[in-house]
Amino acid sequence: MHFSTPFVLSSILSLSLALPQLGDPVVQPEPGRLPISYNEKTTFRTYASKSGGSKSGGIDVEAKASQPFTIKAYNSIRPEIHMMDIVVSKRKFFIGNLTGSLCPKGTMACPTGNVTALKVTENRTAELDVQINKKQSIYVGPRAQLRFQPPGYAVPNNAQNVSFYLSPNPIPAEPAKSAFIFRGRGGPGKATGYLACPLPEVGIFQVFVDLGTIKDSWIPSGDKSQCIGFDAFATNYTSPVPAAYMYT
Repeated sequence: MHFSTPFVLSSILSLSLALPQLGDPVVQPEPGRLPISYNEKTTFRTYASKSGGSKSGGIDVEAKASQPFTIKAYNSIRPEIHMMDIVVSKRKFFIGNLTGSLCPKGTMACPTGNVTALKVTENRTAELDVQINKKQSIYVGPRAQLRFQPPGYAVPNNAQNVSFYLSPNPIPAEPAKSAFIFRGRGGPGKATGYLACPLPEVGIFQVFVDLGTIKDSWIPSGDKSQCIGFDAFATNYTSPVPAAYMYT
């Protein structure tokens, strides 16, 4: 059988693109778990557990307070968001944007305010790491947006703010990292990760929680099929002072 030169070159190129690239994390299922197909809307969060138990997306979780940490998006097959910082601005969470923060004039030793850091509590809530003596709570809005409140404001009645966790060692290939997980009201499997939904501005995505009930009208582009599934990798924020005076 004879193959033309363009056909051979095309086949080699296709094979090389399908192979793992140098530096990509190698995702291996944990013992006792079955990997589900890996596509643009599934990342390491998508494991089926043989044994069940207290898991969120197949990842073991426990309720305990954490030190401050930063988060990055993890989806190794989508380079437009993979390992990019997740930041806050205008009371929402974004990828590809700048952190929005404020420090009043006259404040002694203002933090830099250019990093978004957060923490989880033993009550399974999450809040931003701020210097002001009023907490800034993180919650999931009724349209699945990941949001935060101004200092001292209560979470809206129609929002979800319980079932945030920090899970150690989400995949064997990244033992130094943790997963920032929101499980939601429905128990394990109700919230299955996060979605990065593109804004009109090129390279900027708004963060939503994948509750499986998102409507096109909730998405900035009006088309939820444009959203990219990802997980949030957490890394300790090691600083003697909070990351910001307050976030805006």
